[in-house]
Amino acid sequence: MNTKPIDTLPYPRRRVARFVLRGAARLLIALLTRLKVLGMENFPRSGPLILAGNHVGVMEAVLMAALSPRQVEFLGTGDIPFDPNYARIVEAYGLIPINRGNLDRDAIQKSVDVLRQGGVLGIFPEGGIWDPARMEAQLGVALISQRANAPVLPIGFGGMRGALVNALKLKRPRLEMRVGELIPPATTPDSADRRQALQEYASTVLQRITALIPTAELADLPEAVEYALRLDPVSPPPGDFPRLEPERGQAFAHLLFSPVLLDALHRNLKLPVGVWIDPPDTVSNADFITALEAVLKYLEHNPGFFTYRFGVSEGLALGRALPDLRGILSSAGEAGLTLRLDATSRTRYAGGRVEEKSLSFVIAP
Repeated sequence: MNTKPIDTLPYPRRRVARFVLRGAARLLIALLTRLKVLGMENFPRSGPLILAGNHVGVMEAVLMAALSPRQVEFLGTGDIPFDPNYARIVEAYGLIPINRGNLDRDAIQKSVDVLRQGGVLGIFPEGGIWDPARMEAQLGVALISQRANAPVLPIGFGGMRGALVNALKLKRPRLEMRVGELIPPATTPDSADRRQALQEYASTVLQRITALIPTAELADLPEAVEYALRLDPVSPPPGDFPRLEPERGQAFAHLLFSPVLLDALHRNLKLPVGVWIDPPDTVSNADFITALEAVLKYLEHNPGFFTYRFGVSEGLALGRALPDLRGILSSAGEAGLTLRLDATSRTRYAGGRVEEKSLSFVIAP
């Protein structure tokens, strides 16, 4: 009886397209950037392998694909459309789409299949670019490593923020790619809590990646961020005015200070949240409610969107803040009240540096 697992995704695939794209990428990297690469000798030349790196933009994936000695199969976003500026390149290369924030068994199985064929899988354990170096490691890297019995090779990238734009402007940005030492496959001892063991492994992978990021770049990453939100009538209300719970207000303020997420909602998903990104002097109550309702409707189809990105506790608080805000604005509109929404963020960096930002919205009937 043949017990060989059925491969649902062949490896390698798209040989011609990927050969051309990798060659073009290597040429452009050489011409348009000043790249320093360390630790390439740590790349295994055969066998299943997971490449895991930090992620602030598109350039990490480009370098990973172009410089790996073997073809890389990427596990990437499948829950939102790609940026139109490079969607065609992504489509030509191909990836394994995963619905982030929800249990996507098909994507996990395809990733395991690639590794069982001795393939190379590229993954970014933070799961996105919305809050670099402050996001908890996602379980995917550990789960796939354990199921496929595949080691993980950590990679730290430096100089990536704004690198693509600067490269296209012929500014030749300085980039760095540091390849670390191989991490053995994840295991789940019989005596251990399986989820806890996988989370510890994923956290270890992320720590090893962070240790490879250039020190100067780490100093520019925040240690902690605090958010706050106030929503008050401009003039005294005729009676008791409903209030937003502090935890939910903080979560909504976090969203307002998350340009990557707002851009994904606005440009990629085509939701009418532009009033949150570049608000006019006065925002109409109806437009603000329209934005809230559009996001709420999207969450009906993708309930894990915010819990995946902000963590379960804050993501749930944000999900509850949206209908609460809609109710408060509806009450204000019926009473003919103008509201003022003030959101603040306080970011603390290494060395004691503190940066404060504020956003204000005047929401009129």
